[in-house]
Amino acid sequence: MKRTLDATGDRDTLVLAGGAVLLAAVTAGGLWVTLHTAAALTGSPRPAANPVQLVVDVATGQTRWTPAATWVAVGLVLGLLLGMLAAIVLWPKGKGQRRRRMRPDYSARYMGRGRDVAHLTAAGSARTARRLGTEGTGLPVGLAVASGRPLFTSWEDMAILVAGPRTQKTTAYAVPAVLAAPGACLATSNKRDLVDATRTLRQTRGRVWLFDPQRVADSAPTWWWSPLSYIAPLDPHTGRARRLPSGQVDASETRADRLAAQLVTSARPAGAKVDAYFDTEAENLLSLLLLGAACAEVPVTVVYSWLTDSTENEPVDALRAEGFTLQAQALKALSRLPDKQREGVYGTARSLVGWLRNRDVAVWVTPGSGPSFDPVAFARSTDTLYPLSREGTGSVGPLVAALTMAVLDALEEAATRNGGRLPVPFVGVLDEAANICRIRHLDGYYSHFGSRGIILLTILQSWAQGAEAWGDKGMDKLWSSANARIYGGGVDDAAFLHRLSDLIGTAPRLARSASVSQGRRTVTRTEQREPILTPAELRELPMGRAVLFPSGTPAVLTQPVPWWDGPHAAEVQAALVGAA
Repeated sequence: MKRTLDATGDRDTLVLAGGAVLLAAVTAGGLWVTLHTAAALTGSPRPAANPVQLVVDVATGQTRWTPAATWVAVGLVLGLLLGMLAAIVLWPKGKGQRRRRMRPDYSARYMGRGRDVAHLTAAGSARTARRLGTEGTGLPVGLAVASGRPLFTSWEDMAILVAGPRTQKTTAYAVPAVLAAPGACLATSNKRDLVDATRTLRQTRGRVWLFDPQRVADSAPTWWWSPLSYIAPLDPHTGRARRLPSGQVDASETRADRLAAQLVTSARPAGAKVDAYFDTEAENLLSLLLLGAACAEVPVTVVYSWLTDSTENEPVDALRAEGFTLQAQALKALSRLPDKQREGVYGTARSLVGWLRNRDVAVWVTPGSGPSFDPVAFARSTDTLYPLSREGTGSVGPLVAALTMAVLDALEEAATRNGGRLPVPFVGVLDEAANICRIRHLDGYYSHFGSRGIILLTILQSWAQGAEAWGDKGMDKLWSSANARIYGGGVDDAAFLHRLSDLIGTAPRLARSASVSQGRRTVTRTEQREPILTPAELRELPMGRAVLFPSGTPAVLTQPVPWWDGPHAAEVQAALVGAA
């Protein structure tokens, strides 16, 4: 289908011509209805059946206008006015808002619509779900402005949202995504509004686990999770580290390396310069001490004590006792470095895990506050986990990221045991991901989690924020690996907006120019290609509009649907009132 942007002059002419034709048709139709109704009521001979002939007959006087026709005309006008008034009064407020026109809406006709987005409709998403062996639609992403139809991702689509502050990220994306999760769900946040809006409904599906060391939602600990359980899983019966048939602790040096790398990545300020020696050796030291703590079956907080005393032999002895001979030798070697070099490595490591000495945090990561959280059991459940953290000084973002990583790895293992895919899709909403849940190699997760039924929605405030957290190439890979990319407005980044404008594409535009020569007026029409949405229009995208970039489909102009226009509006409102 050829889609052409017409020049303003031609468009105005066409509008006026179309309006004149419509007015003539309405006049002829109204005259026909009036005179035929009047004739039927009075028993008079019926006028001409052809509307055009009837107009001619009235104009020439062959058909007379009667008093009965006047009363019928008045009745029709009053009925029309009353009908319009009733429609205005009775039309649901939410639907009226959804159909409100905005400046970018004219561009929707030149973007993805009709068959382009058929797979994104409720029916299309449900067909994909049945093909994957599950049910229901995927995550809601708003209404298609061109048609008004609701759009959804599928249960194999990874999503990313880039939108500035106060652009309905929580109300129109995070909350609906959590409520749409059919199985287990994880949602990170630095505020309590997401928890307050969704916790009550999620409690009807399973247990709610609220990880809140900084009292973001003012919650006291009722359970605990030790990062060491990622290295040496706990036995659900004894509560202690699981052991191998040989009697040794079932600990993994590979997982110790992954945990240390994640803690370091999340603790280091975004964009900070890294020393090739001290930072690398500090991460190595943390990995060895975490592995030693898991083998010794001591609380994770002991690791900080070991970092303050390089002469402590307990971690070395624990590693050697559990068969990690080379790791014990490496740790011993680090403790015997020259004084300044050793203090540089140990001091760097201490700075990266400063949260270990925080007593408010300690009660969440050491035994004593109810049951321990088991990521493996969570992966098989329909429970909900809310890891919360503030930003800046004292942030427990490293813990939030480590807990999220442990859950994602448990989900991946569960999918592998189930033939490669989870029987019920998992939904993870990583709100403020760059600040409080900076998952190392998140782009790697995005590249294959969709095929495993592990669905993630990462929410960022800008492209630059993601590039600072994962690097330019990492952010590029994250964006490219997502199947549903959403721009929600509120971003003032020229390079990013130009990129989006190019991705949306161009449409032909008819330009008209007129010239007068020797008393003759000549009109020339030429076809030019212009951006469907310019960078300036994307920068000024009003709240209530977003652009969806689905894989293999033209970009779609959408209207986000906040929770108060969704199917759970009453329950969410009641939950918020109860939490106030």
